[in-house]
Amino acid sequence: MSISLEYIVGFRVKVTNLIDVVTEGRIYAFNSGNNTITLQTNKKNQSPYDFKIIKCSFIKSLEVIGDKPNANSFKKQFMKPSLVNLDRVEDFLEKQIEVSNKNSLLKGKGVSHEGQAIFDLIYKTIPDTKWVGKDIVILDDIKVTPPYKVANIVTIHETQSVDLIERIVERGWANIDSETYAFDDGRKGG
Repeated sequence: MSISLEYIVGFRVKVTNLIDVVTEGRIYAFNSGNNTITLQTNKKNQSPYDFKIIKCSFIKSLEVIGDKPNANSFKKQFMKPSLVNLDRVEDFLEKQIEVSNKNSLLKGKGVSHEGQAIFDLIYKTIPDTKWVGKDIVILDDIKVTPPYKVANIVTIHETQSVDLIERIVERGWANIDSETYAFDDGRKGG
């Protein structure tokens, strides 16, 4: 490119990159430090502006379209960056990390699909359910060990909740068996 890009800020241009993708827009900025141009690519009468940053070494051709812009045209269209409340961003990120950590605690590591399904079903009824290794521990009183059948329910302390857990596990296995049966309808092949 033989044009000094510093002097074409504000021009409407058509940029073709090395893989022949064409982008039209107004040159918003030129950065000689990292050799990039920033194009403002918004459609007509759209308030939020879209920007595309293009490395000059990837530009195959740059064609000016339209007339020379009025002097100081960007000063008239100056866009103030919107205020970003950093406290709100930090709070949002902390909440997302907390949710992610909680969700990772609800996923068993190295457990079968059926074991995870049984855990999810118990957790919906009793939120004080957690994984301890490959065992499901409910209310710190009941443990369900692999393969997570009714026969694998062990009481750690005496509790009245064993009957409820047995019903949940039975219902879970009925759901799992019906899903398996729905997918295995006796047909062979594709």
